[in-house]
Amino acid sequence: MPNTVDALLKRKPVMILAAIAAVCFSVYCIRDFAAMARNNHTQGILRDMNAIMKDVDKLPPGIPRAEELVRRLKAIDPGLAPAECKEALRDYTAALEGSLQAMKSGRDTTQFDAAMADAKQRLADCFRKYR
Repeated sequence: MPNTVDALLKRKPVMILAAIAAVCFSVYCIRDFAAMARNNHTQGILRDMNAIMKDVDKLPPGIPRAEELVRRLKAIDPGLAPAECKEALRDYTAALEGSLQAMKSGRDTTQFDAAMADAKQRLADCFRKYR
């Protein structure tokens, strides 16, 4: 039996087929690892945001609370999360910061509400997509 397996493995078509199979398996493993990393980092953003919201909810309402929220959201490291999640997080933080600046200067903050809601929805979609 070993002689037939050795003879089979020495044939050129079998070697080519084995090389193709090895390359395909390697590509599959790399893609799967990348998907796991994206999912893990996206769920890390969700955990960080939930922790931030829990901590910030303990503060009294007002401008200091909003400033703390913006500061902590800016500190989140998205790592290897997909670009769409990173963009949604940046947009949400920017809209929240714009709303805070408008509130500090006594202007109307409703212009930032739609941008915040849109970014928040895109973040929620990312969190569902990359579980």
